[in-house]
Amino acid sequence: MINHWMFRCKDVSALVSQSMDTSLPLGKRMGIRFHLMMCHMCREYKKQLHLISRAMRRLDPPLDNDIPDKMIIPLPDHVKQQIKNHMPS
Repeated sequence: MINHWMFRCKDVSALVSQSMDTSLPLGKRMGIRFHLMMCHMCREYKKQLHLISRAMRRLDPPLDNDIPDKMIIPLPDHVKQQIKNHMPS
């Protein structure tokens, strides 16, 4: 019975990421919580994932796309060419 609640780190990392986008079933949430009580590395991973998520929300451009011109930096021509070279034909 205990194996039902024992998730591997690989499973927990995927589920923690998934839980940021959708609500997980109770069994999975409990399994994650149980794993996090014992696994320092997965707790740290979850903290880092939430930190990245918060930082990305702060970087989102305003909804009205009112970005000042001084914040828009054009790509140099050689960088544009490198991107084009890597694009499928």
